[in-house]
Amino acid sequence: MRSACGIVAACSLLGALALADVACAQEPTPIPPHETRIVGLWLTTDYPVLSEPMGKDVKLSLALENKQLPPVRVALSVKGLPDGWEWKFTGDNRPVGAAIVDSDSSVKLGLDLTPPKGAEAKTYGFMIIGKSEGRVLELPVSLSLTAAEPASVTIEPKLPALRGTPKSTFDYQVTVRNEGAEEQLFNLLAQSPPGFQVVFKEQYGSQELTSLPVKAGESKDLKVSVTPANDAAAGQYPVMMQVVSPESSAQTQLVLDITGQAKLALAGPDGRLSGEATAGKEKTFTFAIGNTGTAPAQGVKMSANAPSGWKVDFAPAMIDVIQPDQKVDVAATMTPSDKAIAGDYVVTVRANGDGASDNAAFRITVLTSTLWGVAGLGVIGAAVIVLAVAVTRYGRR
Repeated sequence: MRSACGIVAACSLLGALALADVACAQEPTPIPPHETRIVGLWLTTDYPVLSEPMGKDVKLSLALENKQLPPVRVALSVKGLPDGWEWKFTGDNRPVGAAIVDSDSSVKLGLDLTPPKGAEAKTYGFMIIGKSEGRVLELPVSLSLTAAEPASVTIEPKLPALRGTPKSTFDYQVTVRNEGAEEQLFNLLAQSPPGFQVVFKEQYGSQELTSLPVKAGESKDLKVSVTPANDAAAGQYPVMMQVVSPESSAQTQLVLDITGQAKLALAGPDGRLSGEATAGKEKTFTFAIGNTGTAPAQGVKMSANAPSGWKVDFAPAMIDVIQPDQKVDVAATMTPSDKAIAGDYVVTVRANGDGASDNAAFRITVLTSTLWGVAGLGVIGAAVIVLAVAVTRYGRR
């Protein structure tokens, strides 16, 4: 961390106080006795005492300032650095060896220092020199090289625990911060229960990620999407997220609180969805309602959509609760219309619960009553007898 010590100036003053009673050929405007006029040339820096981690280049900001002097050319150099150190002055992002500063103006400069490999972690004192005709500016600087901080990384989820059903997608917002002094490339890893899927994505995008570059001292946000297994029972499930680089690693735990969900399955008698019935007569079929979900099915109500004139009753018509992996039998009594003709009909049977439902199309083959068949035969027989009598009596005429 850089330490600020105010502005240190190395200067060569060329003037003194100018009082109001000084005479001049140009008859200058008198200066009040309590005011001072400063004349000179300065080479300054905001941070003459600073520290930097080892292994990094050092950049120092400088200013060359001229107060009421003619334009001055100043040659720049450094004195007092150990052998092996490299340095260069810059102006407008270009290497420079000298600068010209106009009267009553300043020039921004920079000094780039490159310590040699193997430089010791200690304090180095040196002098920045500025030379012009008859003037020498000296700016002392103290630079401390410190041991580089070990690479480190932190992970912080915004909400580490989320609640949902097995059909939910759990999206976690996670911040990865690089606490080290160098940029790091982190591999993204996760350990999850069997059947769970974990995907890393950009925070505001759909692009899937397997690694994440983070610059030194910066952080990046990403989205971790977790999809539970379809048969996950109600409960809490931990997912361990890791970021790993060659220099550092970190991990955090994400929690899925799965509340479970009911799932109804409706089956016909003996697994069949067909049957026979006689027009105008009741016929009872047994349906099985199972809960294949992970939570109880509450308030399951039975209903049916049948052809016009039909009647359908259920016993029981309402089931309070069906536990997971439990089956309940329901008797469905169906009465086809007494006017129904022989043929196939469809009755839709429904089971509706709180948050779960299922339905089945049940095909019924309707048979007409045998009484109607006998009556029909009787009518046909009577007609034949009448015809025979008529032929016998009137046939020879």
